[in-house]
Amino acid sequence: MKIRKNHVRKRYRYNVNRKTMNKTRKSTGNIKDPEMKKLWLESKRVGTNFSEMGLASDPNKSVGIPNYKRERLEAVKIVNGFTEEQLDEEELAALGSKAAEPEPEKPKRGHVVQDLEQMAIDRRADPEFRLPKGVVKELSYFLDKHKFNYKAMVTDRRNHGQWTWRQFRLKIRRFMSIPEQFNEYLEQKKLPTGVKPDWPEYESDSEWK
Repeated sequence: MKIRKNHVRKRYRYNVNRKTMNKTRKSTGNIKDPEMKKLWLESKRVGTNFSEMGLASDPNKSVGIPNYKRERLEAVKIVNGFTEEQLDEEELAALGSKAAEPEPEKPKRGHVVQDLEQMAIDRRADPEFRLPKGVVKELSYFLDKHKFNYKAMVTDRRNHGQWTWRQFRLKIRRFMSIPEQFNEYLEQKKLPTGVKPDWPEYESDSEWK
């Protein structure tokens, strides 16, 4: 008994713009980086652009899987002094495959890799630690209202994170240890920069050092 197949009837979709759909499928997307956009050649394919610039879209293809069998065969040949006549066809093929590999050609636009590396160095973020703007805004509010009274900060309505007084003290001291951010706060309050405000600490187990 033959199995009966149900064939779905093909229908032409009139609401689809074929021209736009083909452009979307064939498009490689917009390049947002202006420097990379200058180096990219729209007249060439994606793979061609990558290969000419010395880049790779697929790391599995650019960095091949090492052939450990061939390396072992070469080591055995050197250590034991085997001659080529004593090796079978498979071993000879494995040994000869390395010699048959052509030398990689230099990319036509090899300067692109150096340019990208230099761009990455220039755009490298500042290694120094910075607090997020939201945290700086919250700490500035607590300092304006309570100064160094950490116990009062705990009972404040804006303590949404339910920080303890020790957490408040730790965060504020960390904030004060960043001159670029804390000096900006002092300038807004018209206080001398680079100097800790002369505010007493309330109900803390150790004084400021």
